[in-house]
Amino acid sequence: MNEITLTINGEQVKGKEGDTILELCKANNIDVPTLCHYDGLSDVAACRLCLVEIEGERRSMPACTYPARDGLVVKTHTERLEKYRRLILELMFTEKNHLCAQCVASGECELQALAYRYQMDNFRYPLSWPSLPVDSVNKYLVVDHNRCVLCGRCIRACDEFASIHTLDFGYRGWRDRVVADLGQPLGESSCISCGACFQVCPTGAIFSKSSAYKGKSSESEQVTSVCPICGAGCEIKAFIKDNRIVKIDSPDLTKPRGLLCGKGRFSTLQAIGKRVLTPLRRSNGRLEPCSLNEAIEIVSAGLREVKLRYGDNGIAGLISSQLSNESAKAFKDLIVGSLASKQLDSLDGDYFRLVGQALEASGIKKGLKEVEIDSIEDLLKADCLFVVGADPLETHPVVGSYIVRAVRRNGANLIVFNAAKNSFPYQATLWLCPEKGREALAIRALVKLIIDEGLVVTIGRDKSRDARLADIKPLDACKQAGLDYEELHGAASMLARAKHGVIVYGQDILVLKSPELLALLFDLVAICDGDKRKLRTLWLRPGGNSVGLWNLGVVNGGGFSVAKLSKNKSIKALYLLLGDGEQGVSELAGRPSGIDLLVVQTSFMSAIASEADVVLPSPLWTEVSATYTTLDGLTRHVARLVRPPEGIRADWEVISEVDRRLRR
Repeated sequence: MNEITLTINGEQVKGKEGDTILELCKANNIDVPTLCHYDGLSDVAACRLCLVEIEGERRSMPACTYPARDGLVVKTHTERLEKYRRLILELMFTEKNHLCAQCVASGECELQALAYRYQMDNFRYPLSWPSLPVDSVNKYLVVDHNRCVLCGRCIRACDEFASIHTLDFGYRGWRDRVVADLGQPLGESSCISCGACFQVCPTGAIFSKSSAYKGKSSESEQVTSVCPICGAGCEIKAFIKDNRIVKIDSPDLTKPRGLLCGKGRFSTLQAIGKRVLTPLRRSNGRLEPCSLNEAIEIVSAGLREVKLRYGDNGIAGLISSQLSNESAKAFKDLIVGSLASKQLDSLDGDYFRLVGQALEASGIKKGLKEVEIDSIEDLLKADCLFVVGADPLETHPVVGSYIVRAVRRNGANLIVFNAAKNSFPYQATLWLCPEKGREALAIRALVKLIIDEGLVVTIGRDKSRDARLADIKPLDACKQAGLDYEELHGAASMLARAKHGVIVYGQDILVLKSPELLALLFDLVAICDGDKRKLRTLWLRPGGNSVGLWNLGVVNGGGFSVAKLSKNKSIKALYLLLGDGEQGVSELAGRPSGIDLLVVQTSFMSAIASEADVVLPSPLWTEVSATYTTLDGLTRHVARLVRPPEGIRADWEVISEVDRRLRR
């Protein structure tokens, strides 16, 4: 862009053609007050606080929307402008209830800061202060309309950052306020609880239930890290005070993976169960507290005894896919290395084996890397998205937001294939809703339709694929699966025409435990010119570090799993490394029969932990520094945010100590 020169407040400043006057002022450290402006959001000139005088203009103009031009002469702080700003602030304070002493945002409110700046100690106008509702139905957020200044930041953030557009203005005149969808409470709307509205709100109109009155950001230590909960690897900025997380924000909502979700932003701050704060050992049928040294000695001695009596495979280890790479490596070294057992798996190992079988059936030799997207950000470039058996806005909200953003900004086609009803089909171009149990038949019909109609240029022959498609007649299959033939034909055309297509599949398709169904998805990649990378896949793994555990070889290819645990009578000792993960714990409702030694290392008490012989306390992910691997294979470092409770050590330290004592 060409460089331009302006005169602002008598000084020459330089900028770029295309900048607004406000952007140019910011770049040259010229302070112009704003309230509706937020970096990265479109400007709407709603608050009028950034009005400036421009030579040649008959009236004052908003700096946030006025394009800077070469040779402009601008004044930002004349006596007339300052009077305007004071007037605007007085009207804002008289229009709504802004009793700062009672507000959760006091001390961090932009409106309050401007009032101090303009020395507002009285109002010249009568107070209207209508009684407006307070919406507290949402699990994490409260919307207090009495403190809203109608700047529109939250609406633009919901649309431009999250791409959900739940929020908008409703009603008219003095009744005008921010509403969700068609006037529903926020907790009953399409809100995904990303918290972007909360982060950009300049007043206390939108605040977090988890962060309210815990402390001010200015009084807190700030730690930049990465959220490991779902595997998207979003960047976070945590505010820490008195060894407690006050709140979690995004460092930059405009950056890739800058948007957060309710899991990373809010749930981390909420207690989710009874915390295990001390080691426990079973004595006289009850779990009683003991020292960590004593608990480790019991575990190492018990494992040694089982190994001597029952051999190498008498011991099994199961690990949650929420655990870090360091914990997984130490656990593998213990179970596979020191104990020489082959009975090691993650709680989501069955899903990996299912995908592995499908890859093998499809003749894909290089694994998922051969068919998966290189980066989650590739979703933003997609022109066709085929979401199969997944609800991304619920399980992986940031990924779901990317998909919706591609639809709204790129005009991408979105095909949702799911027998279960959720909120995602409402974003879709097509919703293919097969009858339950007929999913594989419907996908067979889709693949066969693409081939029979010649929608792709050329495809190679494949015996296994031909076998999967044998005797399939798309029209008859549609009737049997409860699908409309024209809609299926439309989906086939969209996928075949795609230049940057992505198949996103998740839990609802994996629980069907059908390798053939997944193989058909990989067949779609193969026939839609997959060698040119026109169609890729993305598996929404159930755990935050599922990829890391797979890469470390923790997942057992031999088929040992939590589902087969009760049938494996050779296992006499079971070591469960759960940490703070919940994924898969529901399948461990009780102690498996035939187990002589049950060790559970966990952050929270659960049904299985209450039946253990030894319970070892685990730290939360916020209490240790570790690495995790994202859905697209990036290794990210997660910083320690707070100190763990006294006596709780990192999981890998405890496991390594058990390992060391076994080797004595």
